[in-house]
Amino acid sequence: MGSASRVALASAKAAVAKASGLSVAAGAAILSVGRAIGETPALRAALANPVADAKAKAALVDGVVGKLDATATTLLHNIVGVRWSSADEMLAGIEEIGIRVIAAGSADAIESELFTIAQAVAANPELELALSAKRGGAEAKRSLAGAVLKGASDATTEIVRHLVSQPRGRRIRALLAEAQNIAADQQGRGVAIVTVAHPLDSSQRERISTVLRTRFGRDHHIDEIIDDSIVGGFTVQVGNDTIDASIRSRLTELSSKLAG
Repeated sequence: MGSASRVALASAKAAVAKASGLSVAAGAAILSVGRAIGETPALRAALANPVADAKAKAALVDGVVGKLDATATTLLHNIVGVRWSSADEMLAGIEEIGIRVIAAGSADAIESELFTIAQAVAANPELELALSAKRGGAEAKRSLAGAVLKGASDATTEIVRHLVSQPRGRRIRALLAEAQNIAADQQGRGVAIVTVAHPLDSSQRERISTVLRTRFGRDHHIDEIIDDSIVGGFTVQVGNDTIDASIRSRLTELSSKLAG
């Protein structure tokens, strides 16, 4: 992300932190405007113009999308009124702010639901390919996503339907993981994926939570993957960081030493 976009995104996040009236509906409205901008090259170029007047760009948004939720309108004006490094990064910023507003306005288990959906997609490569493909209409993709959205909250449904409608060349599993991280960060925590041979009990989960809090300085939402090939122990993935305390890794290390 370019330096201008980093400053713009920080400004937008600060606006969310100060805003009142955050709701799933407001976030969904922001995402819908992002889709409209993404589908209209001339509008996208005009809003990303670094020398255009902020008030003129706000008026352009209002004229194209009509009346929106007041909170959504204020946040959108803030986003388009500042300079972004590129139109694509502006769209990414709108998407992130929409997800953050939904997360802030919802009491649902968004992180857990997004992880469950990502696991379902991972188990069905044909579905992932269809949802990530450049070809195919947005409505068809939203209908297809319905197969993995049964029982999901309105908040999660809005996020997933947006992601499949406008993937912008990105794989759906990566988008779901990114959305999960954004939703967690909005609640002041990270996301950790713990792989274990057997489900964690409450004391094991608490010990891992304590380790993560000490290492990263904040709480983490924990998702579990059961994989009996690790034999015992666990691995923890937090972003690009991995903590490997599995018996499999110890056996591999011991085998290497013996072979050497």
